[in-house]
Amino acid sequence: MANMTYTETGYQQSSQFNLVARVKMAVLTWLERSRSRRQLSELPEYLLKDIGLNEADRYQETTKPFWRG
Repeated sequence: MANMTYTETGYQQSSQFNLVARVKMAVLTWLERSRSRRQLSELPEYLLKDIGLNEADRYQETTKPFWRG
C-alpha cells in the first residue's frame, strides 16, 4: 500500500512539473515571438527585400497576436 501511495505522489509531482515546464515554455515562446515581430516591424525596406519579404508580408506577420505562431 505504501508503494502505491508513493507512486501516486510521484506521478502527481511529475504531472505538476510537466505543467509548469509547459507553461514556462509557452511564455518563453510568446516572448520570443513578440520580440521577433517587433524587430521585423523596425527593419528598413531594403532589408525586408533582402530576406524575401515585402510590406504586406511584414504587416501580416507583425499584426498577429503573440500567441499565434
